[in-house]
Amino acid sequence: MSGEPVPAAADGGTAFYVYGIVSAATDPAAVAGVTGVAGGPVEVVAAPAAAALASVVSLDEFGEEPLRGNLNDRAWLERTARAHDAVLERALEQTPVIPFRLGTIYRGRDQLVDLLSERGASFAALLDRLDGTVELGVKAYLDQSRLLEPTGAGPAAPAQSGREYMLRRKQERDVAAESAQVADECARASHECLVAAALAARANPPQSPELSGRTDQMVLNGAYLVLRGDHALDAAVAKLEEEYGPRGISYEVTGPWPPYNFVPSELAES
Repeated sequence: MSGEPVPAAADGGTAFYVYGIVSAATDPAAVAGVTGVAGGPVEVVAAPAAAALASVVSLDEFGEEPLRGNLNDRAWLERTARAHDAVLERALEQTPVIPFRLGTIYRGRDQLVDLLSERGASFAALLDRLDGTVELGVKAYLDQSRLLEPTGAGPAAPAQSGREYMLRRKQERDVAAESAQVADECARASHECLVAAALAARANPPQSPELSGRTDQMVLNGAYLVLRGDHALDAAVAKLEEEYGPRGISYEVTGPWPPYNFVPSELAES
């Protein structure tokens, strides 16, 4: 949790939940009508150099101890993450955004204004660099069945002999080795291709099927900073699909997102 730890108060109490930083000139109408975490309204807390997007929340839910428990509640986490992202995405339509991580809490308006005053110049400089940009995600998946059944003949019948069984086991080992080779080659070549079409890039660890929601092996989990409206990354993905699609690779482009992967940690976790 960013900011000074906020304990749960005996009388309930409130604090400020902070979504991220925007320009000091941001019109509050940029987030008018959007519902924040816990169903509360979102306001723009302004200082001379930068402003924060924030909601007043109850410490019964967002105090240090309750928050620790809630972060382990999948339903609560998904609901809160959706609200958090919705605020940032709405603001991004009007202004560059420095996203803060989920669960960033400050004791009150004074503490938040102090943050904006102390780090306002750094926030403003980063907002200038991010102006006009968005983050796009590109994930690549390997369908190993395409290697096991290149002719589309369907699942093989049970082995009829020990020799046939051993031959199939060898084939499976060969396919596993080929899968690893294809995965490594695809991840490297795809990222290099996409880097050339972006202003900045980051290759994150591939997600497990439990997180990705797909059974295919994720071989690339990239984030790319691009100019809003620039389609160079889409063209690069289309080129990669032509090259690697026949080898069992599929691509998924997500976004546009706030630049989660392109904010220095000391500013994203202020």
